[in-house]
Amino acid sequence: MKYELDIFEYLGLYKKELKKIACFMILAMAVTMATSMFQPTMYRSTLIALSPKQGSAGGQLGSFLNLAGLSMSSSSDELIFSMLKSRRMRDDINKRFNPDGKRKISWFIDTYLVTGGFAVEVKGFDTLLTRDIANFSVENIDKINMELQISPQKSMVKVLDPAMKGIVVGKNISKKMILSGLFVFLAYALFIFFKEYFSKLRESKKDRRI
Repeated sequence: MKYELDIFEYLGLYKKELKKIACFMILAMAVTMATSMFQPTMYRSTLIALSPKQGSAGGQLGSFLNLAGLSMSSSSDELIFSMLKSRRMRDDINKRFNPDGKRKISWFIDTYLVTGGFAVEVKGFDTLLTRDIANFSVENIDKINMELQISPQKSMVKVLDPAMKGIVVGKNISKKMILSGLFVFLAYALFIFFKEYFSKLRESKKDRRI
């Protein structure tokens, strides 16, 4: 005897379990709302910088000759982004704002391109700290450059708009609630499907033995 999948049978099972599914969804959404509301407020500070792509004479010559080693712009966005997100930068920031390691600070740095330059975005739970870290990280690029002698330029980044006090980042509570509800719905629907499927499969195997 071969077991065949009956979609209408499964739809009937889902109808029977509809109340349980709704209860689990409501519970998950309520828990998500409560946890999101009690999470500390996160702030975001953004610095806008200009990074001219015109390299040095050596870089322009390398570009003309199609030599990768010489054609790299001394202030390319990729180079600056790697410096901003490096472990060296993280260590310098921690030494500057948490030298004794006693403070519990949490921050996240990100970079993205904007017209004519790039943005340095710092998120954290302190509105002043996010501002200070964003401004310090760009200033620290020149210190790292001097230590490693990456570029002959003394100032690799030109700051157009320095970071200001962090603004509140929306918690998107409604979006998180909807996602948690959908996740529970899909998880429970899959649970019902596989539970019934394997149950019918075992019955089919028993019938074959008989």
